[in-house]
Amino acid sequence: MFKHCLILLSIISFASSYADEAPNPEQAPVVATVMSETPVIQDEVSANPALDIPFSAFTGKVKGKKVRLRLKADLESQIVKELGKNDLLTIIGEKGDFFAVEPPTNTKAYVFRRFVIDNEVEGNKVNVRLEPSLESPVIGHLNAGEKVNGIISTLNNKWLEIVPPSNTQFFIAKDFIENVGGPEYKERIELKRRKADESFDKAALITKNELEKSFEEIDIDEVNLSYSAILDKYTDFPEYVNKAKEALTLAQEAYLQKKLAYLEMKKEEAASETVTIEVPSEMSARMLMAAITDKMKLWEPVEEALYLTWAQINDDKSTDDYYEQQKVNPVILTGIVEAYTAPVRNKPGDFIIRDKDIPVGYLYSTKINLQEFVGKKVTAIAAQRPNNNFAFPAFYVLSVE
Repeated sequence: MFKHCLILLSIISFASSYADEAPNPEQAPVVATVMSETPVIQDEVSANPALDIPFSAFTGKVKGKKVRLRLKADLESQIVKELGKNDLLTIIGEKGDFFAVEPPTNTKAYVFRRFVIDNEVEGNKVNVRLEPSLESPVIGHLNAGEKVNGIISTLNNKWLEIVPPSNTQFFIAKDFIENVGGPEYKERIELKRRKADESFDKAALITKNELEKSFEEIDIDEVNLSYSAILDKYTDFPEYVNKAKEALTLAQEAYLQKKLAYLEMKKEEAASETVTIEVPSEMSARMLMAAITDKMKLWEPVEEALYLTWAQINDDKSTDDYYEQQKVNPVILTGIVEAYTAPVRNKPGDFIIRDKDIPVGYLYSTKINLQEFVGKKVTAIAAQRPNNNFAFPAFYVLSVE
């Protein structure tokens, strides 16, 4: 009887000891298994995902929009993410109607921080999850001694954000995948994409540095060349081509505004240096006409800048083509012309046209001597121009009737 009591006490002590070491939910139980000679692909995450049949990896291109990538080869399985048309995947196996794929580029995975000490895993079969949450699906495991380079998750600081383990696999329906080459094809395309990204960042930095300079120091050609290189070299990446076009347009607009401000400053400097001389009335008239002509010429650099911007996207057509194009959809203005002599910076014209004493807009021209029409009611054929944030729109006069 005494012997039986000793045995019972030993069993209770062993059970109590085992209860103190109950597994953590982020550490999967270790189960003894018998390895077969020929592995088969499993529904659960496996350290060595196998194939239904011998399989050669390839690069697959997604054929549809919002195609679902799943955790298992099952239409009811957890959705990992939705893929876009033309996204590339490395296909590593197949199961039924599904392909097994490596995690897409930039896929994130998460592991509980308490199981990683000094970048080394402490514990066997530690769960790796899709999100930093105990409710998130397990996508792989890590074992004791494995090295992990992670960062603390900004979503939950109890977790580390890491690269998915090398044996991680997801699944996608075969019908949505097109074979476009070997696995090296995806690597080559991703390398080129990284270079496109670097080129765009470099062009953006060049633009920022140039536009921070004074107008006379800006090298706009360097800005144009940096974006043109992207347009020429990365035509197979429409997103970068579109970004480069948009950034180039914004850069040219900013450059034009700096040029307008610079020219306005020069105009004011020239006006401040004008000397008044008493001359006979007939001579005064001739000098007045000469001064008006000089005033018109001051707008020529502004028009040249606008033309050059237009020419870059219109096959370098001539200035005549530019003004003919301006006449296709002109603005028709009717009213009385008066001189605009206010001493302000960046003014958008030398004249104002009024209709019933209400200002319609500012006017200037390099072709029409508007001084001849001051005080007269006219109909002007015009094209809109930047008004430099003044109260009324600005126009370039193409002709007067």
